[in-house]
Amino acid sequence: MGGRGPRKEVNTTKLYETLNVPKGSDPKAIKKAYRKLAMTHHPDKGGNADKFKEITKAYEILSDPEKRKVYDEYGEEGLEGGGGGGGHSHSDIFDLFTGGQGRRGGPRRKQKGEDVVFPLKVSLVDLYNGTSKKLRLTKNVLCKDCDGEGGSGVHICRDCKGQGVKLIIRQLGPTMIQQMQAACQPCRGTGKIMAEKDKCKSCIGQKTQKEKKTLEVFVSKGMKHGQRVTFSNEADEAPNTVPGDVVVVLQQKDHPIYRREGSHLFMKKKISLVQALCGFEFTITHLDKRTLVVRSEKGKLYKPGDFNAIRDEGMPTHKNPYVRGNLYVEFEVEFPSPKDLTPDVQKTLKKILPSPDKMELNDDEYEEVSLELVDIEAEKKRHQQQAKESFDEDDERPRGGGGGRPACQGQ
Repeated sequence: MGGRGPRKEVNTTKLYETLNVPKGSDPKAIKKAYRKLAMTHHPDKGGNADKFKEITKAYEILSDPEKRKVYDEYGEEGLEGGGGGGGHSHSDIFDLFTGGQGRRGGPRRKQKGEDVVFPLKVSLVDLYNGTSKKLRLTKNVLCKDCDGEGGSGVHICRDCKGQGVKLIIRQLGPTMIQQMQAACQPCRGTGKIMAEKDKCKSCIGQKTQKEKKTLEVFVSKGMKHGQRVTFSNEADEAPNTVPGDVVVVLQQKDHPIYRREGSHLFMKKKISLVQALCGFEFTITHLDKRTLVVRSEKGKLYKPGDFNAIRDEGMPTHKNPYVRGNLYVEFEVEFPSPKDLTPDVQKTLKKILPSPDKMELNDDEYEEVSLELVDIEAEKKRHQQQAKESFDEDDERPRGGGGGRPACQGQ
């Protein structure tokens, strides 16, 4: 009775066929297949954009353990909230994610414990190439010997009747009282109590024990500073509580050469004045240890502060590492020192370079001034200090109208 029809047939192999892998393939085989197909069908490589979207969607679902589990049982309809066919109601799909706590009149949903956040230092090299890091933590787990009960002979606390808290009433005055809740002392707020002799010998009645665990944090290519890697339900365990998550927050360390902005990389390169005028060639060691050979364009002048782009040599895109940003090179031109500019060198330069404009003075009413090399930041600080001292002096001078009258001088 109840009128449920037979379960509708759903396709749970289509996404595997899209990636050309069998349904039982492990995550490494799925990732390898996706990379191969992405290289072939990426639009920037001349591939079909719709085909690329199709394989990317398949990979995003099959690379996520939770999504893959739903897909393997209910197909794409299950991921879209369709219930996986006619044999399951909407409440059945809700139960899949809530552990059977969603139905009206069922057991109360367990409270989730607190998440634990770990900052993890990673280098720009790690974020460019991808890596894995070992994270060792110590957490509370339910005692296996007593199944988290704390011992045998456990019974409801009589003082709080199993509530874990007691109502305390205080008389503040003839007509005033104060009501407040406080944790029950006999059961320590647990609502249950046991004799000392009945406590579990392993956890001594604490219900949990310390356990060391190692988590492997996979840092994918192209991940960013502040991005999070979540390990579901790996935080402390406690009775009648769903464990919280362990959240790893990536923190990028500075790199001596490269600076990252989104998907792009920036670097500064010093060149001599001769190189800026006559051309250059140099090599760059990239973050994956490849050597890039850079040559100047023929006949081009490179000025201080110029930015030049090396296309597709920036950071890889997260979850799509075959698409990369650009590498921007900012040139700093080093001028020769005065000792290198001998009179003969200056004479030769004047012959080669355009002559400077000559200044014509029509009269004698002018003043000769000199140039002095300064540190502009130090100059600003000095002027600010002088302005502050001048303001303080003005503030200390006597103001008019507040004291005696000025004395008259003379007759």
